[in-house]
Amino acid sequence: MDNKSNGKLIALAIGGAVLMGALFFGVSFLTGYKVPAENISNILTPLKSFTGWFSLIFFASLIIMTLGKMSSRISDKWFLSFPLGALGIVALMFAILWIRPSGFLLPTTGRTTTLDGKYIRSVGELKAFLDKPAEGSKVPKAPAGFDFDGAKALADGRCNKCHTLDSVQDALRTKFKKTGKVDVVVNRMQAYPGSGITVDEANTIMIYLVEKY
Repeated sequence: MDNKSNGKLIALAIGGAVLMGALFFGVSFLTGYKVPAENISNILTPLKSFTGWFSLIFFASLIIMTLGKMSSRISDKWFLSFPLGALGIVALMFAILWIRPSGFLLPTTGRTTTLDGKYIRSVGELKAFLDKPAEGSKVPKAPAGFDFDGAKALADGRCNKCHTLDSVQDALRTKFKKTGKVDVVVNRMQAYPGSGITVDEANTIMIYLVEKY
């Protein structure tokens, strides 16, 4: 393979990645994409995601091309480039996963973004976040002798009409409980036509959700 062909392959890899990124960038706005926090840029956030995917595809293409050349020098059988290329890509992915949690590569990125724009990048950080007390919760503490079994039965009967609590527990913990707004979501359910939730039942459900989720 001559240098001209190599240039075409590199141009193809770059062009394909740019096209995919442009589509990703455009679709993110056409579908009503919103950033998870107000202090995060609407432009830079999808652009950073595109940069990561572009780098992965581009460097994977370079690895395949380089290992293909190496295999051609080792043997006349060109098919050796495929297992070598696959091995190289997998090794690169594991290396990135190992480096990133250590903070050496892209230390400011994360898989979970809080409402104040901070990133949670490990299970330990997520557990510490969930263990933090809620901010300004209006729900009182459970009184002595509170019937948690009865409250659970009440919550299961009243709050599972549209979707189960288990299916939304992550959002309940992070979006409402951590921000002290469990009362907001319960009041929404109570105000929904046909909910049948009384004021006393709403208070019981609030206490149960805060204590058990």
